[in-house]
Amino acid sequence: MYKNHHLLSLIQVFTLLFSVNLIAGPEDWRIALCISENPQNQMNVSWQVETELDTPSVQLALNNPEAKFHKEYREFGVQVETVVLMDSSTIQAYSAKMEGLEPGTSYAYRVGSKEEWSEWFVFNTASQADESFRFLYFGDPQNGLLSHVSRAIRAGFMAAPDAAFLSMAGDLVSVPGIDQQWEDLFHAGSWIFGQIPLVPVMGNHAYYIDRKWSDQHSIYWRPHFNLPENGLTTLPETNYYFHYQGVLFVVLNGNEQLEEQAVWLDEILGREESTWIILSMHQPLYSTGQGRDGAKRRAAFLSVIDKYEVDLVLQGHDHTFGRTYPLKAGLAVKKRAKGTIYINSVSGSKQYKLEPAIEGVFAITDADKQFYHVIDVQSSKLKLSSYTVDGELKDEVIIKPSRNR
Repeated sequence: MYKNHHLLSLIQVFTLLFSVNLIAGPEDWRIALCISENPQNQMNVSWQVETELDTPSVQLALNNPEAKFHKEYREFGVQVETVVLMDSSTIQAYSAKMEGLEPGTSYAYRVGSKEEWSEWFVFNTASQADESFRFLYFGDPQNGLLSHVSRAIRAGFMAAPDAAFLSMAGDLVSVPGIDQQWEDLFHAGSWIFGQIPLVPVMGNHAYYIDRKWSDQHSIYWRPHFNLPENGLTTLPETNYYFHYQGVLFVVLNGNEQLEEQAVWLDEILGREESTWIILSMHQPLYSTGQGRDGAKRRAAFLSVIDKYEVDLVLQGHDHTFGRTYPLKAGLAVKKRAKGTIYINSVSGSKQYKLEPAIEGVFAITDADKQFYHVIDVQSSKLKLSSYTVDGELKDEVIIKPSRNR
Protein backbone atom coordinates (compact mmCIF):
# COMPACT_ATOMS: atom_id res chain seq x y z
CA MET A 1 0.00 0.00 0.00
CA TYR A 2 2.81 2.41 0.92
CA LYS A 3 4.62 1.56 -2.31
CA ASN A 4 1.53 2.35 -4.39
CA HIS A 5 0.97 5.60 -2.50
CA HIS A 6 4.63 6.57 -3.02
CA LEU A 7 4.37 5.75 -6.73
CA LEU A 8 1.22 7.87 -7.03
CA SER A 9 2.96 10.81 -5.35
CA LEU A 10 5.88 10.57 -7.78
CA ILE A 11 3.51 10.50 -10.73
CA GLN A 12 1.75 13.62 -9.42
CA VAL A 13 5.08 15.43 -8.97
CA PHE A 14 6.28 14.60 -12.49
CA THR A 15 2.89 15.52 -13.95
CA LEU A 16 3.12 18.92 -12.26
CA LEU A 17 6.70 19.47 -13.42
CA PHE A 18 6.10 18.59 -17.04
CA SER A 19 2.75 20.34 -17.37
CA VAL A 20 4.56 23.69 -17.31
CA ASN A 21 4.72 25.31 -20.76
CA LEU A 22 8.32 24.80 -21.88
CA ILE A 23 8.46 28.02 -23.92
CA ALA A 24 9.24 29.71 -20.59
CA GLY A 25 12.72 28.13 -20.59
CA PRO A 26 15.63 29.78 -22.45
CA GLU A 27 16.08 26.63 -24.55
CA ASP A 28 12.67 27.42 -26.14
CA TRP A 29 13.08 31.13 -26.70
CA ARG A 30 13.46 30.88 -30.51
CA ILE A 31 16.65 32.91 -30.54
CA ALA A 32 17.60 34.15 -34.01
CA LEU A 33 20.87 35.89 -34.75
CA CYS A 34 20.13 37.99 -37.84
CA ILE A 35 22.30 39.72 -40.39
CA SER A 36 22.44 43.51 -40.21
CA GLU A 37 22.95 46.07 -42.95
CA ASN A 38 26.52 46.49 -41.67
CA PRO A 39 27.82 43.08 -40.47
CA GLN A 40 31.30 44.51 -39.92
CA ASN A 41 30.05 46.56 -36.98
CA GLN A 42 26.60 45.25 -36.06
CA MET A 43 24.58 42.08 -35.55
CA ASN A 44 20.88 41.84 -34.72
CA VAL A 45 19.06 39.35 -32.51
CA SER A 46 15.45 38.48 -31.69
CA TRP A 47 13.72 36.02 -29.38
CA GLN A 48 10.30 35.21 -27.92
CA VAL A 49 9.14 34.43 -24.39
CA GLU A 50 5.66 33.50 -23.18
CA THR A 51 5.80 35.70 -20.06
CA GLU A 52 7.28 39.17 -19.87
CA LEU A 53 10.89 39.44 -18.70
CA ASP A 54 11.86 41.99 -16.08
CA THR A 55 14.49 44.39 -17.50
CA PRO A 56 15.44 42.30 -20.56
CA SER A 57 18.83 42.88 -22.15
CA VAL A 58 21.56 41.43 -24.32
CA GLN A 59 25.03 40.91 -22.88
CA LEU A 60 28.02 40.87 -25.24
CA ALA A 61 31.60 39.87 -24.45
CA LEU A 62 34.74 39.24 -26.43
CA ASN A 63 35.03 35.55 -27.19
CA ASN A 64 38.34 34.42 -25.69
CA PRO A 65 39.57 31.15 -24.13
CA GLU A 66 39.46 32.42 -20.54
CA ALA A 67 36.79 30.88 -18.33
CA LYS A 68 35.96 34.34 -16.97
CA PHE A 69 35.39 35.84 -20.43
CA HIS A 70 31.85 36.81 -19.37
CA LYS A 71 32.97 39.06 -16.53
CA GLU A 72 33.61 41.95 -18.91
CA TYR A 73 30.58 42.59 -21.07
CA ARG A 74 28.52 45.31 -22.71
CA GLU A 75 24.75 45.50 -22.44
CA PHE A 76 22.31 46.51 -25.15
CA GLY A 77 18.78 47.77 -24.75
CA VAL A 78 15.88 45.69 -26.01
CA GLN A 79 12.65 46.47 -27.86
CA VAL A 80 9.57 44.60 -26.65
CA GLU A 81 6.41 43.77 -28.60
CA THR A 82 3.36 41.84 -27.42
CA VAL A 83 2.20 39.49 -30.18
CA VAL A 84 -1.34 38.08 -30.20
CA LEU A 85 -1.48 34.55 -31.61
CA MET A 86 -4.37 33.01 -33.56
CA ASP A 87 -5.71 31.34 -30.41
CA SER A 88 -5.74 34.77 -28.67
CA SER A 89 -2.83 33.86 -26.40
CA THR A 90 0.16 36.19 -26.36
CA ILE A 91 3.93 36.02 -26.45
CA GLN A 92 6.53 38.69 -25.79
CA ALA A 93 8.83 39.35 -28.76
CA TYR A 94 12.23 40.89 -27.99
CA SER A 95 14.80 42.35 -30.37
CA ALA A 96 18.09 44.19 -30.09
CA LYS A 97 20.85 45.62 -32.27
CA MET A 98 24.39 44.88 -31.10
CA GLU A 99 26.17 47.97 -32.45
CA GLY A 100 29.67 49.42 -32.28
CA LEU A 101 31.42 46.09 -32.92
CA GLU A 102 34.94 45.67 -34.30
CA PRO A 103 35.36 44.11 -37.76
CA GLY A 104 36.78 40.60 -37.99
CA THR A 105 36.22 39.91 -34.29
CA SER A 106 34.75 36.95 -32.40
CA TYR A 107 32.05 37.78 -29.84
CA ALA A 108 29.90 35.86 -27.37
CA TYR A 109 26.40 37.00 -26.44
CA ARG A 110 23.40 35.90 -24.42
CA VAL A 111 19.84 37.18 -24.05
CA GLY A 112 17.48 37.31 -21.09
CA SER A 113 17.23 39.18 -17.81
CA LYS A 114 18.55 38.98 -14.27
CA GLU A 115 16.05 36.20 -13.55
CA GLU A 116 17.06 33.92 -16.41
CA TRP A 117 19.64 33.89 -19.20
CA SER A 118 20.12 31.90 -22.36
CA GLU A 119 23.36 30.07 -23.02
CA TRP A 120 26.23 32.01 -24.60
CA PHE A 121 26.30 32.05 -28.41
CA VAL A 122 29.36 32.90 -30.51
CA PHE A 123 29.56 34.83 -33.80
CA ASN A 124 32.14 36.65 -35.91
CA THR A 125 31.77 40.07 -37.48
CA ALA A 126 32.69 40.54 -41.13
CA SER A 127 36.20 41.63 -41.98
CA GLN A 128 36.92 45.01 -43.58
CA ALA A 129 39.03 43.25 -46.20
CA ASP A 130 37.56 41.13 -48.99
CA GLU A 131 38.71 37.90 -47.37
CA SER A 132 37.52 34.48 -48.50
CA PHE A 133 34.46 33.09 -46.72
CA ARG A 134 31.60 30.65 -47.22
CA PHE A 135 27.88 30.64 -46.50
CA LEU A 136 24.94 28.22 -46.57
CA TYR A 137 21.85 28.41 -48.74
CA PHE A 138 18.63 26.40 -48.35
CA GLY A 139 15.49 26.28 -50.49
CA ASP A 140 12.00 26.14 -48.95
CA PRO A 141 11.77 24.50 -45.51
CA GLN A 142 7.95 24.85 -45.17
CA ASN A 143 6.94 21.24 -44.45
CA GLY A 144 8.38 18.44 -42.37
CA LEU A 145 10.12 21.00 -40.22
CA LEU A 146 11.04 18.67 -37.37
CA SER A 147 11.23 15.43 -39.32
CA HIS A 148 13.04 16.62 -42.47
CA VAL A 149 14.28 20.21 -42.32
CA SER A 150 16.20 19.49 -39.11
CA ARG A 151 18.46 17.02 -40.89
CA ALA A 152 19.04 19.41 -43.80
CA ILE A 153 20.12 22.22 -41.48
CA ARG A 154 22.37 19.91 -39.48
CA ALA A 155 23.89 18.39 -42.60
CA GLY A 156 24.62 21.87 -43.91
CA PHE A 157 26.20 22.88 -40.63
CA MET A 158 28.38 19.78 -40.57
CA ALA A 159 29.57 20.58 -44.09
CA ALA A 160 30.24 24.27 -43.34
CA PRO A 161 30.46 24.90 -39.58
CA ASP A 162 32.34 28.10 -40.34
CA ALA A 163 29.53 29.52 -42.50
CA ALA A 164 29.39 33.32 -42.28
CA PHE A 165 25.59 33.34 -42.62
CA LEU A 166 22.65 31.11 -43.51
CA SER A 167 20.28 32.09 -46.34
CA MET A 168 16.78 30.56 -46.56
CA ALA A 169 14.91 31.27 -49.80
CA GLY A 170 11.38 31.71 -48.48
CA ASP A 171 8.39 29.72 -47.18
CA LEU A 172 10.01 29.08 -43.85
CA VAL A 173 6.70 27.70 -42.58
CA SER A 174 3.48 26.72 -44.37
CA VAL A 175 0.85 28.62 -42.33
CA PRO A 176 2.53 31.46 -40.42
CA GLY A 177 -0.42 32.00 -38.09
CA ILE A 178 0.05 28.54 -36.56
CA ASP A 179 2.57 29.09 -33.80
CA GLN A 180 3.49 25.40 -33.60
CA GLN A 181 5.06 25.62 -37.04
CA TRP A 182 7.42 28.39 -35.91
CA GLU A 183 8.25 26.36 -32.83
CA ASP A 184 9.07 23.36 -35.04
CA LEU A 185 11.24 25.51 -37.33
CA PHE A 186 13.26 26.87 -34.43
CA HIS A 187 13.64 23.41 -32.92
CA ALA A 188 14.94 22.25 -36.29
CA GLY A 189 17.46 25.10 -36.33
CA SER A 190 18.14 24.83 -32.60
CA TRP A 191 21.25 26.67 -31.37
CA ILE A 192 22.51 27.00 -34.96
CA PHE A 193 19.94 29.78 -35.51
CA GLY A 194 21.39 31.63 -32.54
CA GLN A 195 24.97 31.33 -33.75
CA ILE A 196 25.01 31.70 -37.55
CA PRO A 197 23.37 34.94 -38.77
CA LEU A 198 20.15 34.28 -40.65
CA VAL A 199 19.27 35.84 -44.01
CA PRO A 200 15.59 34.88 -44.47
CA VAL A 201 13.58 35.60 -47.62
CA MET A 202 9.84 36.16 -47.57
CA GLY A 203 7.88 33.55 -49.54
CA ASN A 204 4.31 33.45 -50.76
CA HIS A 205 3.21 31.38 -47.76
CA ALA A 206 3.90 34.40 -45.56
CA TYR A 207 0.67 35.66 -47.17
CA TYR A 208 -1.26 32.48 -46.35
CA ILE A 209 -3.18 33.82 -43.35
CA ASP A 210 -5.39 31.39 -41.42
CA ARG A 211 -5.23 29.07 -44.46
CA LYS A 212 -6.51 31.84 -46.76
CA TRP A 213 -4.47 33.93 -49.20
CA SER A 214 -4.12 37.60 -48.30
CA ASP A 215 -2.74 40.78 -49.88
CA GLN A 216 -0.72 41.44 -46.73
CA HIS A 217 1.91 39.24 -45.20
CA SER A 218 1.67 37.68 -41.76
CA ILE A 219 2.35 39.78 -38.68
CA TYR A 220 4.47 36.91 -37.32
CA TRP A 221 7.40 37.61 -39.67
CA ARG A 222 8.78 40.60 -37.78
CA PRO A 223 8.68 39.10 -34.25
CA HIS A 224 10.86 36.20 -35.38
CA PHE A 225 13.50 38.20 -37.28
CA ASN A 226 15.33 41.48 -36.81
CA LEU A 227 16.54 42.43 -40.29
CA PRO A 228 18.03 45.40 -42.16
CA GLU A 229 15.66 48.28 -42.84
CA ASN A 230 17.44 49.69 -45.89
CA GLY A 231 14.95 48.51 -48.52
CA LEU A 232 11.68 50.07 -49.61
CA THR A 233 9.89 51.66 -46.67
CA THR A 234 6.68 50.00 -47.89
CA LEU A 235 8.29 46.55 -47.56
CA PRO A 236 10.14 46.81 -44.24
CA GLU A 237 12.55 43.97 -43.52
CA THR A 238 11.33 41.93 -46.50
CA ASN A 239 13.61 43.50 -49.08
CA TYR A 240 17.07 44.62 -47.99
CA TYR A 241 20.77 44.38 -48.75
CA PHE A 242 24.16 44.12 -47.05
CA HIS A 243 27.84 43.89 -47.95
CA TYR A 244 29.95 40.96 -46.80
CA GLN A 245 33.65 40.81 -47.71
CA GLY A 246 33.33 41.66 -51.38
CA VAL A 247 29.74 40.43 -51.88
CA LEU A 248 26.72 42.67 -52.32
CA PHE A 249 23.84 40.45 -51.15
CA VAL A 250 20.34 41.66 -52.04
CA VAL A 251 17.05 40.15 -50.83
CA LEU A 252 13.88 40.78 -52.84
CA ASN A 253 10.23 40.23 -51.92
CA GLY A 254 8.82 38.38 -54.92
CA ASN A 255 5.21 38.73 -53.78
CA GLU A 256 4.33 42.38 -54.27
CA GLN A 257 5.50 45.77 -55.56
CA LEU A 258 7.72 44.10 -58.16
CA GLU A 259 8.06 47.17 -60.38
CA GLU A 260 8.93 49.40 -57.42
CA GLN A 261 11.54 46.90 -56.27
CA ALA A 262 13.02 46.77 -59.78
CA VAL A 263 13.56 50.56 -59.70
CA TRP A 264 15.07 50.23 -56.22
CA LEU A 265 17.29 47.34 -57.33
CA ASP A 266 18.57 49.35 -60.31
CA GLU A 267 19.50 52.16 -57.95
CA ILE A 268 21.25 49.88 -55.45
CA LEU A 269 23.24 47.92 -58.03
CA GLY A 270 24.24 51.13 -59.79
CA ARG A 271 25.43 52.74 -56.57
CA GLU A 272 26.99 50.00 -54.44
CA GLU A 273 30.42 48.71 -55.49
CA SER A 274 31.43 45.09 -54.96
CA THR A 275 33.31 42.21 -56.57
CA TRP A 276 30.25 39.95 -56.49
CA ILE A 277 26.49 40.48 -56.68
CA ILE A 278 24.18 37.78 -55.29
CA LEU A 279 20.39 38.11 -55.22
CA SER A 280 17.89 35.98 -53.35
CA MET A 281 14.14 35.83 -53.81
CA HIS A 282 11.52 33.17 -53.29
CA GLN A 283 9.77 32.77 -56.65
CA PRO A 284 12.21 31.80 -59.42
CA LEU A 285 12.64 33.64 -62.70
CA TYR A 286 13.09 30.27 -64.41
CA SER A 287 10.97 27.44 -63.02
CA THR A 288 11.73 23.77 -62.45
CA GLY A 289 8.36 22.88 -60.88
CA GLN A 290 5.82 21.29 -63.20
CA GLY A 291 3.33 23.76 -64.66
CA ARG A 292 5.09 26.83 -63.24
CA ASP A 293 6.59 29.87 -64.91
CA GLY A 294 8.38 32.96 -63.60
CA ALA A 295 7.17 35.33 -66.31
CA LYS A 296 6.08 38.08 -63.89
CA ARG A 297 9.46 38.15 -62.14
CA ARG A 298 11.34 38.04 -65.42
CA ALA A 299 9.33 41.00 -66.66
CA ALA A 300 10.16 42.95 -63.51
CA PHE A 301 13.77 42.04 -62.78
CA LEU A 302 15.50 40.41 -65.76
CA SER A 303 16.60 43.62 -67.49
CA VAL A 304 18.17 44.91 -64.25
CA ILE A 305 19.88 41.57 -63.55
CA ASP A 306 21.30 41.50 -67.07
CA LYS A 307 22.32 45.16 -66.97
CA TYR A 308 24.55 44.66 -63.93
CA GLU A 309 25.63 41.10 -64.79
CA VAL A 310 24.48 39.69 -61.46
CA ASP A 311 26.56 36.61 -60.62
CA LEU A 312 24.10 34.34 -58.82
CA VAL A 313 20.37 34.26 -57.98
CA LEU A 314 19.24 31.98 -55.11
CA GLN A 315 15.57 30.89 -55.25
CA GLY A 316 12.97 28.48 -53.87
CA HIS A 317 9.22 27.99 -54.37
CA ASP A 318 9.29 25.14 -56.93
CA HIS A 319 10.15 22.37 -54.43
CA THR A 320 12.65 20.90 -56.87
CA PHE A 321 16.33 21.41 -57.67
CA GLY A 322 17.76 23.06 -60.75
CA ARG A 323 20.79 25.10 -61.78
CA THR A 324 20.88 27.04 -65.04
CA TYR A 325 23.65 27.69 -67.47
CA PRO A 326 24.94 31.28 -67.38
CA LEU A 327 22.03 33.21 -68.90
CA LYS A 328 21.54 36.60 -70.48
CA ALA A 329 18.16 37.65 -71.87
CA GLY A 330 17.00 34.10 -71.21
CA LEU A 331 19.66 32.49 -73.40
CA ALA A 332 22.78 30.58 -72.43
CA VAL A 333 26.07 32.38 -72.98
CA LYS A 334 29.46 30.77 -73.41
CA LYS A 335 31.32 33.02 -70.98
CA ARG A 336 30.09 32.94 -67.38
CA ALA A 337 31.34 36.49 -66.79
CA LYS A 338 28.65 37.72 -69.19
CA GLY A 339 25.70 35.74 -67.79
CA THR A 340 23.85 34.99 -64.55
CA ILE A 341 23.42 31.58 -62.90
CA TYR A 342 20.03 30.88 -61.30
CA ILE A 343 19.43 28.06 -58.83
CA ASN A 344 16.20 26.63 -57.37
CA SER A 345 16.22 24.37 -54.34
CA VAL A 346 14.18 22.75 -51.55
CA SER A 347 15.12 21.66 -48.03
CA GLY A 348 11.75 20.41 -46.69
CA SER A 349 9.60 17.35 -47.25
CA LYS A 350 7.20 18.95 -49.76
CA GLN A 351 8.38 17.91 -53.22
CA TYR A 352 6.96 18.68 -56.68
CA LYS A 353 7.35 17.00 -60.05
CA LEU A 354 9.86 18.44 -62.48
CA GLU A 355 8.91 20.63 -65.38
CA PRO A 356 10.50 19.17 -68.53
CA ALA A 357 13.87 20.90 -68.73
CA ILE A 358 13.91 24.00 -70.91
CA GLU A 359 16.49 23.27 -73.56
CA GLY A 360 19.53 25.48 -73.24
CA VAL A 361 18.43 26.93 -69.88
CA PHE A 362 18.98 24.34 -67.13
CA ALA A 363 22.28 22.52 -66.87
CA ILE A 364 20.95 20.12 -64.23
CA THR A 365 17.62 19.36 -62.51
CA ASP A 366 16.45 16.85 -59.91
CA ALA A 367 13.40 16.09 -57.75
CA ASP A 368 12.21 14.20 -54.67
CA LYS A 369 15.36 15.05 -52.72
CA GLN A 370 16.34 17.50 -49.98
CA PHE A 371 19.31 19.76 -50.64
CA TYR A 372 21.70 22.15 -48.98
CA HIS A 373 24.26 24.33 -50.71
CA VAL A 374 27.67 25.68 -49.75
CA ILE A 375 28.87 28.83 -51.51
CA ASP A 376 32.61 29.51 -51.22
CA VAL A 377 33.59 33.09 -52.03
CA GLN A 378 37.04 34.26 -53.07
CA SER A 379 38.06 37.45 -54.86
CA SER A 380 38.87 35.50 -58.03
CA LYS A 381 36.09 32.91 -58.05
CA LEU A 382 32.85 31.76 -56.46
CA LYS A 383 32.16 28.04 -56.04
CA LEU A 384 28.57 26.79 -55.72
CA SER A 385 28.40 23.24 -54.34
CA SER A 386 25.02 21.49 -54.17
CA TYR A 387 24.59 18.50 -51.85
CA THR A 388 21.78 16.11 -51.05
CA VAL A 389 21.18 15.79 -47.31
CA ASP A 390 23.17 12.53 -47.15
CA GLY A 391 26.26 14.50 -48.18
CA GLU A 392 26.41 13.47 -51.85
CA LEU A 393 27.81 16.21 -54.07
CA LYS A 394 25.15 16.57 -56.77
CA ASP A 395 26.51 19.56 -58.67
CA GLU A 396 29.39 22.02 -58.54
CA VAL A 397 30.08 25.08 -60.64
CA ILE A 398 32.82 27.72 -60.60
CA ILE A 399 31.77 31.31 -61.29
CA LYS A 400 34.19 34.02 -62.42
CA PRO A 401 33.49 37.67 -61.61
CA SER A 402 32.14 40.06 -64.21
CA ARG A 403 34.80 41.96 -66.12
CA ASN A 404 32.59 45.03 -66.27
CA ARG A 405 32.36 45.57 -62.55
